Amino acid sequence: MKLYDGIISDTLNAFNSFGDDKVKIYPYEGSSWKDNGSSEFIMQRDVALELGSGGQPSVNYTLVTTSGIVDKDEILVYGADINEIKGDVAFARVVVLETEDLEEDKDQEKAFAAIRNLEFVRYHVFPKGYMVRVSARSNQEQIRISEGAFANGITFAKVGALYIKKYKEVPGVKNVRIAFITDKELVQKLLPNAEKVDTITKTLTHILDGMPTDCGHCSMKPVCDEVEGMKELHLGKKQK
Repeated sequence: MKLYDGIISDTLNAFNSFGDDKVKIYPYEGSSWKDNGSSEFIMQRDVALELGSGGQPSVNYTLVTTSGIVDKDEILVYGADINEIKGDVAFARVVVLETEDLEEDKDQEKAFAAIRNLEFVRYHVFPKGYMVRVSARSNQEQIRISEGAFANGITFAKVGALYIKKYKEVPGVKNVRIAFITDKELVQKLLPNAEKVDTITKTLTHILDGMPTDCGHCSMKPVCDEVEGMKELHLGKKQK
């Protein structure tokens, strides 16, 4: 699976620009923060912090690879952690998943279904005192953190561990790297990557639904030309 490798490279380059000495890295050692099991509504009067709101940029996206890029489970924090935040801040959450070979050359529908299932995992993680508001149309993710969770020591490492636990329950997932970003400049650098991920997803949907097989008259040709592996998927669908 190489569809996202170019975006992964761009994402890592953006991370590297932040400075290795400033990023916080936490190994995954199991989850210790409670998962509510369902969404929790946090009223404004009970909010300690809001991330990615108040006009601040926010974004989230998920990337899948089989290229050995992610060799272990870990949580990375770029910028202030939850207990260090004061006032409105930008927010991004980026997940890179190392999976077993999805064999997209043999069964495109199955490979794409696997990718979609991995994307939907984010809707099934419910950290206590951590309310997620997602806008799929704009790739935004805004967070409300309750006063109770803040007082009890919630951190991105603890929230990230819950996400990793949920991803690891999906067959075929080998390693998970999840990054939380509150540095505004870095969040802004990541915005175009989310748009590219969304474009790839839409293109995959068109391919699997049966898009034109004449590349010269296909509106998605620029995507196929740019994204490694996309044209092979299209031609494989045509041959089937």
